[in-house]
Amino acid sequence: MNMPQHNINVSINPIADMHFTGLHWIEASAGTGKTYTLSSLMVRIFLDRYLPNQVIATTFTRKATAELKARVRLRIEETRDFIYGLLATSASELQTLQQTISDPLYQQVLKDHGHHLDYAYHRLNVVLQQYEELFVGTLDSFSQKLLREFAFESGRIEQVQISDDEDLHIERLIHDLLRDWIQQQPVHLIEYLMLNNQLKGPDYYLSVVKESLNFPSVDLRVPELPENTLLHFENICQQLVQLLPKAKEELAGCFDANSEYKNYVEAKRFTKGSFFTLFNTELPTFLQHFEQQGSQAVLAETTSLQSIVKGVRKLFFDPTKKFWKDRAFKDKVVEEQPNVQTTFYQHVFVQQLRAFIEAFDHLNQVEQYLNFYLAQEVKKRLPQVLQQAGETTFSQQIRTLSDALQQTSAAGKDSFAAHVLARYPLILVDEFQDTNQDQDDMLSSIWREKTRLQQGCMIMVGDPKQAIYGFRGGDMLTYRKARHDIQTKGGCCYTLNKNHRSVKNLVEVVDALFHRQMDFGEQVEYTPIQAGEREHPPLIDHQQVNPQPLRWLQLEEDSNEADQVAWQIQALLNQAQQGHLYFQEKSGARALQADDIAVLGQNHFELEQVQKALQHLGVPCYKASRESVYKSAIAQDVAALLTAILNPYQESKVKRALLSRLLGYDLKALVELEQQPDGLTRIIEQLEQIRLIWNEQGFRSAWNSCMTLFQVWTRLVAGQSRDNERTVVNLRHLTELLSQQSEHYTGAHKLYQWFIRQINLGINNESTQERKLTGNLGVQLMTIHASKGLEFGCVFLLGANAGLSEKSSLNFSLKENQKKSLGLERVIAVKTSDLPEDDRQQHEARNEAEHHRLWYVALTRASYRVYAVLRHLADEKKQQAAERSGLTFWRGLTATSFNHHESCEAEVLKAALDQLVLLKEETIALQADVIPVGNFYPREKTSFTALTRTEHKVYAQRDQLAAVITETDESAADEVEQAEMQIATHSEPISWIKKNFPKGTKPGSFLHKLMEKVKFSTPDDRLAQSITTRFKSDVEFDSPHMLQKLIKQLGPTGNDEQDIENVVNLMHEWYSQIIHTPLHGGFSLSQLQDGEYRSEMDFHMSLADRALGIRKIRTLFESLKEADLNIQDLNDVFTARYLTGSIDLVYFDGQRYHIADYKSNYLGESTAQYDSQHIRESMSHSSYWLQAALYLVALHRYLKVVMKDYNMRQHLGGASYLYLRGMDGQSNAGVHYWKPDDAFIEKLDEILSAKAEVQA
Repeated sequence: MNMPQHNINVSINPIADMHFTGLHWIEASAGTGKTYTLSSLMVRIFLDRYLPNQVIATTFTRKATAELKARVRLRIEETRDFIYGLLATSASELQTLQQTISDPLYQQVLKDHGHHLDYAYHRLNVVLQQYEELFVGTLDSFSQKLLREFAFESGRIEQVQISDDEDLHIERLIHDLLRDWIQQQPVHLIEYLMLNNQLKGPDYYLSVVKESLNFPSVDLRVPELPENTLLHFENICQQLVQLLPKAKEELAGCFDANSEYKNYVEAKRFTKGSFFTLFNTELPTFLQHFEQQGSQAVLAETTSLQSIVKGVRKLFFDPTKKFWKDRAFKDKVVEEQPNVQTTFYQHVFVQQLRAFIEAFDHLNQVEQYLNFYLAQEVKKRLPQVLQQAGETTFSQQIRTLSDALQQTSAAGKDSFAAHVLARYPLILVDEFQDTNQDQDDMLSSIWREKTRLQQGCMIMVGDPKQAIYGFRGGDMLTYRKARHDIQTKGGCCYTLNKNHRSVKNLVEVVDALFHRQMDFGEQVEYTPIQAGEREHPPLIDHQQVNPQPLRWLQLEEDSNEADQVAWQIQALLNQAQQGHLYFQEKSGARALQADDIAVLGQNHFELEQVQKALQHLGVPCYKASRESVYKSAIAQDVAALLTAILNPYQESKVKRALLSRLLGYDLKALVELEQQPDGLTRIIEQLEQIRLIWNEQGFRSAWNSCMTLFQVWTRLVAGQSRDNERTVVNLRHLTELLSQQSEHYTGAHKLYQWFIRQINLGINNESTQERKLTGNLGVQLMTIHASKGLEFGCVFLLGANAGLSEKSSLNFSLKENQKKSLGLERVIAVKTSDLPEDDRQQHEARNEAEHHRLWYVALTRASYRVYAVLRHLADEKKQQAAERSGLTFWRGLTATSFNHHESCEAEVLKAALDQLVLLKEETIALQADVIPVGNFYPREKTSFTALTRTEHKVYAQRDQLAAVITETDESAADEVEQAEMQIATHSEPISWIKKNFPKGTKPGSFLHKLMEKVKFSTPDDRLAQSITTRFKSDVEFDSPHMLQKLIKQLGPTGNDEQDIENVVNLMHEWYSQIIHTPLHGGFSLSQLQDGEYRSEMDFHMSLADRALGIRKIRTLFESLKEADLNIQDLNDVFTARYLTGSIDLVYFDGQRYHIADYKSNYLGESTAQYDSQHIRESMSHSSYWLQAALYLVALHRYLKVVMKDYNMRQHLGGASYLYLRGMDGQSNAGVHYWKPDDAFIEKLDEILSAKAEVQA
């Protein structure tokens, strides 16, 4: 059954080596930077060949899809910005950079696109504009998308919804099937099954049925159908009755505890004379009752029968070897007196006892056959039931899609698949090791069809060592078949062999441990791993850098695992607080915190024990709830309230609702309410009003009215506790679920019935599990399965030598089938006692292999340190089990089995520390704003533009981030074109380019973008290239047309390149004058280096939770002593709670932080018209003083947050208003610098935040 081997080359650098046609297979071990690789590949895909709407990316969970989509977008943006920074770089410099740069993506981009970086830049801009068209989701959601988009091609035109009631449908089917089966069986058999607890309710069979549904493409093996089982067993018992007298004579020693047989019987198997009790008492008594009562004895004597069966089985069955063997007598007796053994086992009564055991086992196979029958029939009938309800499930949807793809239509074979491939030529499948057979069949039909390999591209990414979801349908046989398929079709294989997650010494010791046993089972081999180049802040432990990162915690006989782990965590946190355990980060030392620690276990029970121990010690910890919100107490209260709303005149239901947490009455308050003349009547009338609202306006309106009328939210949050927070979160969650369903159910009673059904079933899935609370910080406790893909600083592994626990109701094996890939076929059977031994061994091997992979996942979660907790193994049986399970599979049972300089035995603590030692912390007094009563405003936004916009003005002002204004955002939108100012003085005219450069919003925005994108430190020899790039790139500002207009005005030469160069040279001169013009104190923009300024700093500044004090702002400006400093009338703002804006430039001159605002306003053609006085008049005309003041307040607030030692008088500078057309590089023309008093800024800040009113 070994998979055929193919000699293929394996690349370790898929980012550089992959081409995007055909098949590609990436094996990514834990921590090897898979997401980084995939996001880099996506950038190359978009640059080289495809657009977002042609690409599909799938992964295993919704959370992973959200992360992948965000990471891909970020990588595209980083690459675009990298390319932009190189647009003006020469070819020789690009070649040098390509050889020295460490990022493999950037290196490949330079190699492939270095000769046309401008194209690559524009291409990525287009990709970002279309990015939302990229599909990133699970395979389930992708199948739903395909069936919706290709309804005609697939032949599945009818509309179906994903069922919310799958469990309900299954339970109903089981109920109906079970009832029908019982009616077909003999009454005595049913009575026997009932008395022996072998016939149970529908809930019992739900697990085996649902588990079998996880493997829809695999048929269950049909077990032997037991017929006339009870009758056959009764016949055997009748024969034993007849043979008993003869046996008492011929085997008299077996019926006498004092006979010579006492020395023959194996005492270890038959303790305390149980051999003679069996023959002398139990068997004769049962057979006597059977002779008298017949079949009723079998039904009535179930307890004694079980004891007899257990004793008789010992005569023949060896439990350690699991096969039939004559085992009643000592080995010495068998060797020296073989006639004793022969006489006993060849006696007809003893032989009939063996038939008795076989008949009894055959009788018990009825229960096992019933499991198979229900699982098989539900699998067959469920699609029909769902179709009748207009519903489907994700697994059924995948099966439907897979079947449709493989069918032959009139248009030609695989035409549906061809349509899909043409629409989506490239697919990237992450976590491929977790796919099931139906999912792989669907993918193979589209992208792995041999005749269409070169028409598309399929990239599969997975790690067989992390295939741990066999219970959900994942199958290593599917993985092996797919890999074999790719290899036989000439696909390319890659591997990632550098662990970037963990520090070097941890990678080395874990790698050495896995080298001790590289065969994980199921043909999964460990791949050697090296430490990656990622920089990790050193973990300093008593002046040493993370000594011995792999630590074994061997518990003693009297040690409690949960307490020991809690004590160890407490000791680490104490050590950290005392300054002996910390991360040496660039910003300084950071003590190890509870958030850096995780505890991983195989089941929830052991994690809950650790949680209790940590909480007892006062250590913050968090374990995600796995309970359904429908099982919470508040769900019952919601149901009671809904019942009362729909039945307001039934007092019993109204009283139940009143006693809920929602309405908050206790028995005393309820009695007082009833004693009031109109007490209960008033409540009934209110509920009746809510019912009418529900019927007329819908659930949402009725529910909100109910919550408001009875002040539910106020009551729930009145007391501060974690229980209250859980109640509020669950109530919000239930409200959301009800609101969603109210769109699908017409009528109040249908929605109510749906909700009651969810509570009764306790539906528990991803959308109904209780959500996180706000304070969920501290030590993370989770199962190993849930931790897959996550990273923690320090990890504790519970039960690292625990034996394998088997919970499956099914047996998984393989059989040879030459028609199948690899010549193998998966076989699934309901577990029965008569399964072939080879099938049992294959199943055990499969479980062991997945168990090994589970512990591989567990051991690779930590980035710094692992504590493997080894339980005390009291007996030899547990020790033997531990040799093949947990981490002892690699380490061995003893401490000396694995010796490595980075591994050690951790000290077992005897008790908890007295208390958690905390460093003295600075107490910060917190003061909350007064909550407004009665006035509630929507949290809208305003801006400088919105404040100054008036209807009578002939000019328009727009701030690029004014969210309340719906016009186009442009950088120069707040600039106002005024009539040219006439002056009598004679002065130098401004240059030709300043005078003739187009006027208006778009040209002004172009100048803003030029100032933003071209660095002030750009050398002169590169400046012209940067300006040329801007004319070509900023097409949104109509820059090509603007360039042609300037060429026409300047006078064309007939040479296009020369014409462009002439304009660029003028722009070059203008830009140089701008950055060399003194702003204040001789400081100019040319002195700014990278890191000393920030362009286009967007901000959202919070305002008071009340109407903005417009009059107070005007009064504040009027109080200034500067007579010509005026602002126009301002608009009232009542509902805005945020002020938004974008500061053109924030810069640091070496002493203070200043702001600058670029203005392209045309004031005239003379330099004198751009002196300080004229600029002040322009600023008053446009209310720029207000803009400057608001932006300085925003900068003031920002600096208070980011600077620990911020001092307003020391650090906050002023505002420079740069009228670009007047700046000549020498004088102060075109520049006005305003530095208001600090008291003015503080007072304006108070008005905006309403601190003055609150303090008063």
